[in-house]
Formats: sequence, structure tokens, C-alpha cells
Amino acid sequence: MTVGTDRRTAQSDASRALQHLWHDDEMDKVSTESCRTVAAIRAVDTEDASIEFEEPLAAWLAGADWVARIRHVKEASAQYRTGLISHVSIRCMAIDAAILNACKGGAGVRQVVLLGAGMDTRPYRLKLPEVAWFEVDVPAMSRIKQRLIEQAPEHLRPETTPRTRRLERVPLDLATSLDELRAQLIRRGFDPDAPVLYVMEGLVYYLSAEENRQLLEKLPAAPGSQVLVTCIPAALKKMVNDPSVQAQVPHFKVVAPSWKTDLDEFRAIIAHRWTITEEINVFDYAEHCGKKLARENTFIADQRDVTESLIHAAID
Repeated sequence: MTVGTDRRTAQSDASRALQHLWHDDEMDKVSTESCRTVAAIRAVDTEDASIEFEEPLAAWLAGADWVARIRHVKEASAQYRTGLISHVSIRCMAIDAAILNACKGGAGVRQVVLLGAGMDTRPYRLKLPEVAWFEVDVPAMSRIKQRLIEQAPEHLRPETTPRTRRLERVPLDLATSLDELRAQLIRRGFDPDAPVLYVMEGLVYYLSAEENRQLLEKLPAAPGSQVLVTCIPAALKKMVNDPSVQAQVPHFKVVAPSWKTDLDEFRAIIAHRWTITEEINVFDYAEHCGKKLARENTFIADQRDVTESLIHAAID
């Protein structure tokens, strides 16, 4: 047995032993499935050597069972190890690039707040030694992630050291405790008078229009602050709610009730306080990078029409 196989077996055994963490009574099914699926997709994409994307912690955070599930889906569609990349991974790459660009140089942003952090690994991957990084998520999710990081297997221990100046977890439910966000951040070293970069990946479409309005209005944001947001197009929201499509993709029945705000609606909401400086369709970003997206649903005629967009906005 090779060293690589030994490590993979050890990681799988340890991962299965920790799966009880994912049965926390405070975690809802959609949040659990969403964060584990995203991490597993990134992990499986890194198994393709032709994809320049490193995610050493993703498989551990997703769990061996979830990674195997996603690998099976790609193998069944003949898209495994073919150089095709998921929109989730290319979306992650686009946000990585935008974060590094916002934080680079002497005039760069020195604090980042990731809202709805899930199993995101950026503070462990991105070299941002001058940046204070704050992860905000519901208490149950924050607790599970912290325990997974603390109990990572030996070969992953070097990957669990943050590459940021500091990393602070903020266990907070934005849906019920948004008014506490400012105080909770300041308590952990956040500077409300300095520019901040907010990152919202795969978050805002789970919130209603009113919840998004309140969130964007109440975020503490000094002049020069920025926000990166991903949002689904109206065409995707409509498709996911289509009964005939749900018959082909049963998972859509689970997520459909949770997707509340589409891109058209969100543009109008964010414009009340923030100025959109750039909007990038993730499909277009993939083409720009010379990548081809995997087809997650073969019946989709035009992938671009149902692919998320990344909005970059700023406040004066």
C-alpha cells in the first residue's frame, strides 16, 4: 500500500468517526447539505491534476461519505478527471482572486468578514499575513467547524494554521441576531472605523428581500469598504421551482423553498447603500480562465443563463 493510500484510508476512517458532529440538533438539513456539498465538490475537483486548485482541508471538512457521493456523481456523468470544473470551484477561485486583489498592497483592506462561513477554508489557504479574518455563522456550524479543525488527522495538521494575521469565529445567527453583529465583531478585534471587505458566498439567496435589505443596511462599513456577493439568476430560481425539473432532480425539491432572492431582486436591494463596481457571470469567468464547466444537469440548454454571478460593490 502506498503512503498516499495509507493517508487517504486514515483520513476516511477518522472522518467517519467524526460524522456524529453533523447530527447536531441545531443544524437544519439545508444548511448541512449545502456546506458539505460545497466542500466535497471542491475536494473532488482537486483530485483532477489538470485543475490548478488546492483545497487540502476540504475533504476532511466535508466528510468521507460526502466526498464519495460527489465523486460518484462525477464518475457517473463521465466528468471525473476530465479537466471539467464545477461552478462551485470556479466561483471559489473568482472570489479568491477578488479577495487577494482587495487586500494587496499598502492601501489594501486589512479586515475581512465572511458571512455564512460554512466549511470555507480561505484563512488557511490564502496568504494574508496583514489581514484580520472574521468568520460569522450560526453557533452550531461554528462549533462543528472548530471541532473538525481541532481534530484534523496528523497529515493535515500543518494545513490548520491560519495564514491570516488573526482568525476569529463569530457564532451568530444573522436571521435572529443581526443587531448584535457589530458588537460581536468589535469584541473580537474588528475596527469599525477602518475599511472592511465583506464576503457573502452562497448566502443572500437564502435570505428574503427584507432580510437582505436589513443586512446590507446594518453592516458596519467605514468609507472604502467593499462587499463580494454571489447570487443566483432568476432563470435558475425558476428552474429549481419547476415541478417537471424537480422530477428529474429530486434535490431541487429540498432547496427550492429556501431560495428566496434572485439576482434581479438583489441588485435593487444593494443599490440603496452600496455602489456596484463589477458584476461577473461565473460561466464567463471560467471561459476567461480557460476552464470548461462540468455539466451538473444535462438537460440544461444554456449553462450561462443558470450560473451564479459575482457582484463586487463598494461604499464611499
